[in-house]
Amino acid sequence: MENRKYSIAEVAEICHVSKATVSRVINNSPNGVSEKTRQQVLKTIEKLNYRPNALARSVATARSGMIGLIVPDVSNFFYPKVIRGVMDYMDSKGYSVIVGNSDYDPAKEAKQLLNLVDKRVDGIILCSGTSNKKFLTEFRKYRIPIGLLGRSFDMALSDVSITGDNVKGAEKSVEYLVRGGHRKIAYAEGSFQVSGGIQRMKGYRQAHLAAGIPVDERLLLDGDYTIEFGRSVADRLLDGKILFDAIMTGSDLVAIGVVSRLRERGIRVPEDIEVIGYDDIELASVFDPQLSTISKPHYDMARYVATHLLKIIEGEKAILPHTVIEPQLVLRNTTRPRTWDAEYK
Repeated sequence: MENRKYSIAEVAEICHVSKATVSRVINNSPNGVSEKTRQQVLKTIEKLNYRPNALARSVATARSGMIGLIVPDVSNFFYPKVIRGVMDYMDSKGYSVIVGNSDYDPAKEAKQLLNLVDKRVDGIILCSGTSNKKFLTEFRKYRIPIGLLGRSFDMALSDVSITGDNVKGAEKSVEYLVRGGHRKIAYAEGSFQVSGGIQRMKGYRQAHLAAGIPVDERLLLDGDYTIEFGRSVADRLLDGKILFDAIMTGSDLVAIGVVSRLRERGIRVPEDIEVIGYDDIELASVFDPQLSTISKPHYDMARYVATHLLKIIEGEKAILPHTVIEPQLVLRNTTRPRTWDAEYK
């Protein structure tokens, strides 16, 4: 037969069955369709070469060949590499990826999850954001495999997950600054309500406790993950005349905003104030001065969760379903050189 796109009505006419019967076969519904008729419809779809056998494969395996990916902010420099990592791997395996943006809003995330159910996706990857435990618990009734990336809140409600150790990452930042003589370390985070922010706060406090340094609550500031918020952090600290000698952030974008505003106001970085970011986005290494930061392999993490989610979808077992990786401190030009810097390379 010629290579063109056929409709359900045409498939039904060729098979001498109703459109409803073809629809039941496509949707893998067992009701009202004999095995003989089912096989006839499948063979016809195969012969018609509709989307190079993709539909027939989908029916035979009850899979759509689509994966859902929900990130909290597609404009954040952290997420393009995540999206690319998932899409590169899934594309190599013949799967399409539907990307959604939740804006850190649990209600919007819930709505997008239900939309993905309607689209019959085979699996879903959720990136870090706010916890939605009650909804995800109910969502499990759909039996769609879920992978989490950078989100430890709801690990028990997922089939596979990978996250950086945000507690350890924050501890490394504080420990490095304390070792350099700092005792008034401000902490600027996009949100203390999201998974990563809560964990980094824990690491920040633990490192202070270990060093015997009390935490000044005035030095803890949160807002959003933007350069503009970072600029406001510098203004709030300076205008409030709050004593600080270094700044740790939960995002490179926030750190870039902090550094930019400090320099505009005559504060030298790193000579007067040292700043450490988080994530090691591409902009961190080209910004002037190059940003010292905590690094996580975003692209590789995305491919990891995509790889193991697909194993589960295809009936295999994920070898290490829940994985935590230790982030690394990358030293550049927003911290002063120390004699022990080689220990971090």
